[in-house]
Amino acid sequence: MNTNRLYNQFMVLFGSIMTVFYFGIGLYFIFSGNVSHIDKFIRYLVGGTFIFYGIYRLFRTIIKIKEEFFSDKYDSM
Repeated sequence: MNTNRLYNQFMVLFGSIMTVFYFGIGLYFIFSGNVSHIDKFIRYLVGGTFIFYGIYRLFRTIIKIKEEFFSDKYDSM
């Protein structure tokens, strides 16, 4: 197997894990009582930013999954 392909596939999987992480951090900021010492507006702003960035990463990850796992770009090598 081509090492470049293996590396790219690993990075896609890592990106998927990070997408879930960003969603989780965003939900944590919005719904957790552990960060109640932070102003509510700031919590919602930071949490919403993490969630929207997670959505962006989700779409980018879907595109990369299609490229790395379901394309023929490595077959000619």
